[in-house]
Amino acid sequence: KKSGSERGGWDSWFEFLFSSLGSMVGLGNIWRFPYICYRSGGGAFLIPFFVSMVVCGCPLIFLETAYCQYSNLGPGKVWVVCPLFKGIGFGMMTVTFVVSIYYTVIMAWTLYYAALSFSASLPWSECVPGLRSLECLEVLNGNGRKPMFYPKATPPPPLQYDNSTLYSIPSQTVLNISPGLEELGGVQWRILVCLLVAWVLVFLCLIRGIKSMGKVVYVAATVPYVILTCLLIRGCLLPGAGNGLYFYITPVWDKLLSFEVWRNAASQVFFSIGMGFGLISTLASYNRFNNNCYRDAMILPILDCGTSVFAGLIIFTFLGYMADITGKSVDQVAQEGPGLVFVAYPSVLSTLPLPQLWSVLFFSMLFFVGLDSQFMHVQGVATALADCFPEQLLPRKTQVTLAICVVSFLLGIPFTTQGGFYLLNLIDWYIASFSVMFIVFLEVVVLAWIYGTDRLFEDISAMIGYQPHVIFKFAWKYFTPAFVIVLWLSGLINFTSIGEKNAGYPPWADVLGILIGFLPILPVPVKMAWTLLRAEGSFRKRLRRSLRPSPLWKPAAEKCDNADVLEEGIALSSIP
Repeated sequence: KKSGSERGGWDSWFEFLFSSLGSMVGLGNIWRFPYICYRSGGGAFLIPFFVSMVVCGCPLIFLETAYCQYSNLGPGKVWVVCPLFKGIGFGMMTVTFVVSIYYTVIMAWTLYYAALSFSASLPWSECVPGLRSLECLEVLNGNGRKPMFYPKATPPPPLQYDNSTLYSIPSQTVLNISPGLEELGGVQWRILVCLLVAWVLVFLCLIRGIKSMGKVVYVAATVPYVILTCLLIRGCLLPGAGNGLYFYITPVWDKLLSFEVWRNAASQVFFSIGMGFGLISTLASYNRFNNNCYRDAMILPILDCGTSVFAGLIIFTFLGYMADITGKSVDQVAQEGPGLVFVAYPSVLSTLPLPQLWSVLFFSMLFFVGLDSQFMHVQGVATALADCFPEQLLPRKTQVTLAICVVSFLLGIPFTTQGGFYLLNLIDWYIASFSVMFIVFLEVVVLAWIYGTDRLFEDISAMIGYQPHVIFKFAWKYFTPAFVIVLWLSGLINFTSIGEKNAGYPPWADVLGILIGFLPILPVPVKMAWTLLRAEGSFRKRLRRSLRPSPLWKPAAEKCDNADVLEEGIALSSIP
């Protein structure tokens, strides 16, 4: 029997699996993990990466899937388990909503690049005189001389113009990027149209909520793997591919003694699995009550890790080819972030036979990777709103989704300006720097210490029929919160502002960024104060009452037909 008859539920476990995989596997798996792996010891980096996944990733995924599946409530409502900390759920949704606004802009860029890939001459294969940021080299291959872009070892200030032989980088040419954040310029209608198309596609795929999304993810989550496989086969046939793979997987064991390497591994795991965004917990809230969330917590991290490693193989085969045709070493052409997928990779593809075909495949793959992640962002916000106002919004789920898409599209228009690139980087730099890890720390501490691991184990046993390994009690109470708080503090200590690392940002941009970074934490103290003020009795009684589960906290099986559940041998746990 499906859980949550009013909210809806998955038609099969595979819909949940593919949806969860789509939420976890995003652009970071393609443009960040390979570079971090190479810079942090190659094959040796996999050791701290897998250790971090075991200590932090698996316990967090298990925790988020368990307590939301048990109650069939998403982050917006599930904190009736401890009303004093309802702000945690609102903080998660704040992060998700902000990310969804600019994430679709990146999808719009991929659509724009994919459309331009049908041109007879690819725009990023042209050397355009102007901005002094990258050199445009004429490299010789079998088809003649083709331009190739690569980062200079010590690039000059990026806003200097002269009549030298230096040229602008492709992304600045194609996206028409302004010199800095203070010069936003006008809206670029081509990017705006692509943004509108992206949002229309997202809405159409979510028009019936998880009913339609559960079907679309079969395509959206699998097509990228097909394209990635094609790119890997093609990349392995290129000269220099072996050198690229060698640089990627050769272990540098001395790196394991570096704290920075372990911090990089932990950060990659943390953001790769999407903790603190409430996405996995939202998807788990649509599971059947007796779904084996214990099994899911083992499978999902393996799939996420495997995708990251697989993407790295593809990226470095092409970087090896890029190094071969430019006469550089792999470490000189390797880079991370948008520069990899919007600068280096397109330039490499433009040197291949049938460059239009490979460019279309590559940017289509990026779009699909972003699309299923964006499904989860929008669905997460829609679920939170519907859970908070079920009588008003549950019957109008399509209208709620439409409203979210329209508002997000309007808020995304500033990112389509010439300076929108800097605005996007600014928010992306700060939104998760201060808040996400702290929210996850609170989540684990509240559930493990206030609600209690014994209660959690009883709830899990009620769902799957047996108790998980006792190691998860120790993980939730000690290992995982310690891991997260150390990672958060080290991030604060080693934090650098965006103005220190990048040109084009005025001093006030850092102040704005810090305010944005702390925005998701704000609902926590606000909701705490609101909960205590509305309660009755002495402060001590108010505090004790607000730390106990409210009457709304109950197993999802009680909301369905108990007879059907009992037939499957599920024993309902009592709620204190």
